[in-house]
Amino acid sequence: DWTALVSELGSNNEHRRWRAAQGLAQLIRNDQASPPVDREPLARNPDVAIALTALLKDSLASTTPSDEDLTHQQFIARALGALEADPVTLPVLAIAMEDGRDLEVRKSALMAVAAIAGRHFDKETGFTSEGGEDKPASERKRLTSSTITDAAVLDQLKRAAQSPEPVIRHLAGFALGNVGGESSIEQLKVMLFDGDRAARANAVTGMARNGSVEAVPALIALLKEVQIPLDTAALKGKPEKEIFEAEQRYQVEQPQLARNCLRAVLDLWALMTPEQRQEIRPEVTNISEKFFSPDVRLQAAALAKRIAAE
Repeated sequence: DWTALVSELGSNNEHRRWRAAQGLAQLIRNDQASPPVDREPLARNPDVAIALTALLKDSLASTTPSDEDLTHQQFIARALGALEADPVTLPVLAIAMEDGRDLEVRKSALMAVAAIAGRHFDKETGFTSEGGEDKPASERKRLTSSTITDAAVLDQLKRAAQSPEPVIRHLAGFALGNVGGESSIEQLKVMLFDGDRAARANAVTGMARNGSVEAVPALIALLKEVQIPLDTAALKGKPEKEIFEAEQRYQVEQPQLARNCLRAVLDLWALMTPEQRQEIRPEVTNISEKFFSPDVRLQAAALAKRIAAE
């Protein structure tokens, strides 16, 4: 009973409030998996949005939050990313993104903003075709303005893109790619030279998503970098745990970077110069033949076949 859960969010009992929030978040996920036929999805319900944002705002106002409070803030911030109520949710997410907030809370708020902006981006550009296939940038409508206009959120994204925390910068890059618009693209151009590889990669893929060919030189560099094997010589003599963690990171991060780069090539291929295409073709071929992850090889092979046809 979602109405009872909304009512519980106003309870004086902290545990009842947070249990109700968890219950609502689960119902919202259920709606996404199986849209209701007898009512509007809870993600569009104003009562749900108002109650959840009020809960997060009250928690953020605490000057001495406990570890449990911070965990709750992370959870609600992520839950707000599923709601379709921008005027209600975005001002509170902007507060959660502020400098000085708990790092995990800021990350959750950035991910929520990226999710909200991403839904708008896909809808406004026709990102997915009727057959369900993702269209490259050259085949989509171009954004005429940013997908998010909340001034406080845009200001926090700009600050996050310059944060000393690499993880905040790379999440900001992801969100900015979904926000689009001239200001976001200018910030992403600066991030092409970021010292953190994940931030650079998100800048490249965000610009590619928006059809900006200025990302191509950085994309070529990443395509070469993604094929570099793990430097096992540098790990010799290190503690066994450290070696294991480095190997695990490589096994997870390298394929993800490769997948993102291949998607960026698809987005920008039709917009590239002949010289840029000539430089990228052998990199895609090498990845399709030699990359250690089978799914990446398949993705690269499909891309190689597609760009050969074009």
